[in-house]
Amino acid sequence: MKRSPLPIVALCVIACGSKSLSPAAARIREGNESDLTDCALLQRVKGTASDSDSNAETTAKNKAREEAAALGATHIKWIIPCCTSVEAEAYRCDVPD
Repeated sequence: MKRSPLPIVALCVIACGSKSLSPAAARIREGNESDLTDCALLQRVKGTASDSDSNAETTAKNKAREEAAALGATHIKWIIPCCTSVEAEAYRCDVPD
């Protein structure tokens, strides 16, 4: 059985500290409660950045988006949306009924 390299690629992007988003992570849309009523919650994702990073919030959010992309998420809802450590819930909104 062949396994998709996507999770490995996403983990490398996270671990390697890339500042640009992968295409899958760039497609993830932000959502709120009303947007996500018909979506499947995948899991909570996190991202962190160094205090010395001048774009710490963006770096942390990008890492969380990459983790969500590796799960197959289409949307993300921020729970802790600020600073050097962020948390969000990853959702997939195109799951058939």
